[in-house]
Amino acid sequence: MMNIELGQLPDGDLALVCDGSLPGTVKRVEYYRDQKLFMLVYDIPNHDGDLMHYELRAEVADKVQRRSSMVIIEPDNKSGKPMGYYTSLIQVGDLQVSAIAGTA
Repeated sequence: MMNIELGQLPDGDLALVCDGSLPGTVKRVEYYRDQKLFMLVYDIPNHDGDLMHYELRAEVADKVQRRSSMVIIEPDNKSGKPMGYYTSLIQVGDLQVSAIAGTA
């Protein structure tokens, strides 16, 4: 089973870091604001995408809602070395304002 973690790069960009190769290139990431969940949508015809099965904490969700792109980092299929690329982050649903909004 592959693990995917959400992290923040030194320049402030958000990244999804995978410990295994994904089934294809991520065409976009959909963020469902009301559920605080990500869906990875691949550049593969007839593939429904992968829903990430954990809900983000409020302070992390606030950071995600301010972004329009993310970095995907996964091992290269041939070398195994980490490689990364930007993909679109599509916000789905109404803006969710958390109790900690305005404290950052």
